[in-house]
Amino acid sequence: MSHSSFRHWGLGIVALALLGSIYACGANTDDPVFVPDAKGGSAGTAGNTPDGGKVDASAGSAGNTSQGGTGGGTILLDSALGDQAMNSDTACVSTHVEAEPIPLDLYFMVDKSGSMSGSPWVDQTEALKSFFSDAQSDGLYVALNFFPKDNGDTSPSCDGTLFKAPKVDWGLLPAHYPALKGVIDSTSPTGTTPTQDALNGALKAAKERQKQMLNHVVAAVIVSDGEPCCGDCPEEEASGIGSIAEDYAKGTPPIKTFAIYVDASASAVMTAIATKGGTIEPYDATGGKQAFIDALESIKSVALACEYKIPEADGGKVNPALVDVAFTPGADAGPPEPIYKVANQAACSGGPGWYYDNEANPTKITLCAASCTAAKKDPNGRVDILLGCTTQTR
Repeated sequence: MSHSSFRHWGLGIVALALLGSIYACGANTDDPVFVPDAKGGSAGTAGNTPDGGKVDASAGSAGNTSQGGTGGGTILLDSALGDQAMNSDTACVSTHVEAEPIPLDLYFMVDKSGSMSGSPWVDQTEALKSFFSDAQSDGLYVALNFFPKDNGDTSPSCDGTLFKAPKVDWGLLPAHYPALKGVIDSTSPTGTTPTQDALNGALKAAKERQKQMLNHVVAAVIVSDGEPCCGDCPEEEASGIGSIAEDYAKGTPPIKTFAIYVDASASAVMTAIATKGGTIEPYDATGGKQAFIDALESIKSVALACEYKIPEADGGKVNPALVDVAFTPGADAGPPEPIYKVANQAACSGGPGWYYDNEANPTKITLCAASCTAAKKDPNGRVDILLGCTTQTR
């Protein structure tokens, strides 16, 4: 999928609010809310019906009611937002509202070791500046750091303490670009490759940011041209470095790590970081500036592809037990296809589904990898979030 089509697809998420038919039970004391039509008509009050008759709000009259009026309009019921579940007679009828996209925050940890001198450094820095200044990156939050430290220092036990604070703090593009460019232009390659320390620092910073910004997607991006090197830190094996990324990917909150290598000698350690850090495989940017830019564009797309905010409802907070998710194929390819809820990421087990970031107090909906992949294959399709129906589980 092209970056442009992805952006349109992501903005095509819709929340489906409870509209239309309601079941007016004698014991129900909820007051229905009237929404007038364009003509300003009045549907009246849908009184309680002793025989449990349905109210037809779409036909221009209040239907079988003890008190009623005439005129167009729609009746909404707030019960979908409360603690009680909808009963079996309640219908879910769709209406489309544009969902707010989830902001993406990326912490960049970039190799500036001496082996980067020459064309690798030029390609890398020019690619970063091109990506940060691209209008398609507007709205992206970025923090930037380089490793090794200018003075060659490493953290105690290489736990990332000295790399946690970025050289360029978090900021929103495009306004943040001059600060990023200034630091990139004033940095030169030197020193060795303390990958253990740098990765720990980037992930600590990303995790702290995620705890502060619950409605954002936060991830780390590490770039390197070689193996961990020269005794700066005790861990120099790919498997050990990968286990650091794995700990954060399985932590609370989980933080993914994207990895880019600009020389083949770094492929093993970057592969370990990506596969254990929740991003499947590293990006090969050995082809120069454009390959690096392509990697960055792909990371931005993948990081946001399948995580969505729970929509807000007019009547209050959405009841998480009354949320369903469906995928509607594009180009009239068929009706909406339900996506069933699973308990968590581990419960995806390679199959379709979706899950909350936090069952007790959810802020985001995430598709399982299988559902995410299927959705991305249809650039004209959309993910729908349905409010008001008891959640269907797999």
